[in-house]
Amino acid sequence: MKKNKYKKASHNVTDKPKRGKLATLVRNTIFVIACIGLFLSSMYGFKCFYTKVCDNIEIDKFVRSDVTVIMPKGALDVEVVDTEASRELGLSGRKEMRENEGLLFVFDNPGRYGFWMKDMQFPLDIIWINYNGIVVNIERGLTPETYPKAYTNQADASFVLEVKAGMSEKFGLYLGSKIKISE
Repeated sequence: MKKNKYKKASHNVTDKPKRGKLATLVRNTIFVIACIGLFLSSMYGFKCFYTKVCDNIEIDKFVRSDVTVIMPKGALDVEVVDTEASRELGLSGRKEMRENEGLLFVFDNPGRYGFWMKDMQFPLDIIWINYNGIVVNIERGLTPETYPKAYTNQADASFVLEVKAGMSEKFGLYLGSKIKISE
């Protein structure tokens, strides 16, 4: 009897190559780290879009809306700050403001709102506006050196507009001036 030189290999198609424990551990660790990173970045994104304070001036400008403020002598597209966190930050930390820029603080309720020049690096005009669009108070040419003095409106306001020093007069804003805010 002749022996068969060729043995039949027993091979099951469902057999998978076995991976080492180290390779599995590395793969699982990378997956967990990726999930944690994704979670943290999504939480940062949520905070950024919810509070409108993103720790980056350019991103802040992107997540905040803009409106046009129409004044007696011109109009200005301004950035809106309408959350507690974004109002608290204001223009702090910015190096400059151009003549065609402004920041409009929008409050939930009319009231008396104090402003100071903490962490400011350039002079401002601050204009308080009531819900009818009437200027109820103006402080012109406030410099960073005036900190910690606070400036507060004497009549209730729903909006406060901050512009580069000298711009309120250029746009014809005085007590009693009428402005319009449009989107």
